[in-house]
Amino acid sequence: MTTCTGRVWKFGDDVHGDDGIIEFSIIRDSFGKEFDEDALRAMCFRRMRPEFAQLVRRGDIIVGGRNFAHHNHVEVSVALRASGIAVVVVESCDSGFLRRALNHGLPVMICPDIHAAVQDGEALSADPATGLVTLPDGRILRAKPFSERMVQIWQAGGSIPLLEREFAARRAAAGR
Repeated sequence: MTTCTGRVWKFGDDVHGDDGIIEFSIIRDSFGKEFDEDALRAMCFRRMRPEFAQLVRRGDIIVGGRNFAHHNHVEVSVALRASGIAVVVVESCDSGFLRRALNHGLPVMICPDIHAAVQDGEALSADPATGLVTLPDGRILRAKPFSERMVQIWQAGGSIPLLEREFAARRAAAGR
């Protein structure tokens, strides 16, 4: 199953990744080290929506406007995923955010007209595999669907878990 259904957390245009979603200046000294997911979860959207860390639930969905998560390090994607976000659906974002998020098992969908179509707290369904986004009123918007490989990466929880599984299968098939 590839459809994610959850409660919307809506954000606007030009949401800064390192100085909006997280506060990179606070974690700068830990750059390149093991992620402190608890600290990232606690700071996620703290400046924009102080209630986010306490109220977000596993399976919730982020909806953003144009230029979402610009200027971001990988910790932004980790913070969103650690917060329980199932999928991010935005008008636009840079390709680096898309790649970093998927590498950590967080799907990001580019969906024109999504921002005006939903409100905070509404239920939304999004399917990265088909690109279909079902709005609360039943209308459907279309995003570019994920490739089969992108779906595999997402469902494995990221690139590293998928590669580890594939390499283990190859070793087992080779009799090692």
